[in-house]
Amino acid sequence: MKTSKIVLGLVFGLALTTQTNAQGLLDGFTPKKGDLSLTASYTSSNYEKFYAGETKMDAVPAHNEIDQNVYSLYAKYGITNKLSVVLNAPYISAEGNGIADPVNGATKQDGFQDISIGLKYNAYTFNFEKVNLDVITGLSVDIPTGYEANGILSLGNNTFSTNLTAGLHLQNDAGLFATFLNSYQFRGDADNTVGGADFDVPNAYYATTKIGYASSLIYVEGWLDYLASTDGVDIGGAGFTGNNFPETKVEYTRLGATIYKNIIPELGASVGFSAVVDGRNIGKSTNYSVGLTYNLNL
Repeated sequence: MKTSKIVLGLVFGLALTTQTNAQGLLDGFTPKKGDLSLTASYTSSNYEKFYAGETKMDAVPAHNEIDQNVYSLYAKYGITNKLSVVLNAPYISAEGNGIADPVNGATKQDGFQDISIGLKYNAYTFNFEKVNLDVITGLSVDIPTGYEANGILSLGNNTFSTNLTAGLHLQNDAGLFATFLNSYQFRGDADNTVGGADFDVPNAYYATTKIGYASSLIYVEGWLDYLASTDGVDIGGAGFTGNNFPETKVEYTRLGATIYKNIIPELGASVGFSAVVDGRNIGKSTNYSVGLTYNLNL
């Protein structure tokens, strides 16, 4: 069973929300040796409601709405037919109607954030009559870039993270597929820029499920993400001091969809949508993304 080039360059599907990462760095499709895809994407994200603990409320009355813009470069390369390397570098900007962040005084947060690099290995393939089942393993790291992590406009935790991933990818000869990936994220401490002890950022469990169709003409997928911190404090709850946002217990369920279409054999375009449908200590965001992907063989 062959994997179409249309999937090798699938846009990363960034859907950034406060204190969460994008849709998982790794997917179920394995590029052939020498295949390289480069994706440039833009995501617009905003939210007016915020989960403080598990209670949904206005983000901040003075801000009314938090707007986030994400510009990302994503690359995937096949080292062998089973081993691939991926890289994601997002530039992120967030603001809340020009009102200063009540935690750190900033009116805007922007810059490169959490450069991610990972290895994915197709450990084994079960070949059935009309279906292939791939067993997938992965190791990735998120490298912080020194941004301000403590505040309502902050988007990440500014901490080094090591992520272990395992899962399954099922695809039939007609192009229908399903992917199930599970990750555990080991997170380090985050710098406290206002003084005091470093923030103790909780580890997290992350899972994603994707169902879709891939052919030489078009790629369509629907997906569901779930993330849950292993511990931490609730905003407004016991242990929350008002300026320790990186230590909060984050949980969310997010739904999304992506469509990708070749323009020419080497170049394709994609559009995506996602939304947080339930959460804890996170913005209830809606996200729209577009991307361009260039595919080549080295």
